[in-house]
Amino acid sequence: MSSGNWIIDNLNNALQTWSEKLSEIWQLITQAPQTFKGGGIWNVVVTIHGGLQAIGYALLVLFFVLGVIKTCGSFTEVKKPEHVLKLFIRFALAKGVVTYGMELMMALLNIVQASSVQL
Repeated sequence: MSSGNWIIDNLNNALQTWSEKLSEIWQLITQAPQTFKGGGIWNVVVTIHGGLQAIGYALLVLFFVLGVIKTCGSFTEVKKPEHVLKLFIRFALAKGVVTYGMELMMALLNIVQASSVQL
């Protein structure tokens, strides 16, 4: 597709390359992580997530106890229902984030992918 003018040929080649790369980027954005590179990378991510989840539970317990010690000057304050409820809600929210972190991340990714497809 040579026009005889080297400037026009260079511009056409640049635009064609840009279009090809943009379509590759669009394919990567709309592709599910489970299917990227045959799913091998996703399996590694899931395995690492399991190990990090165990570490997250250990840190959750540690920081929960430290939070109880820091917020309550004595054990009698822990007996108050409002303190117990506040501590329980904080613990439940943190446990939910550790337990369902991967599901929350995947839901967010699905929302972003769905909105990018509609563009």
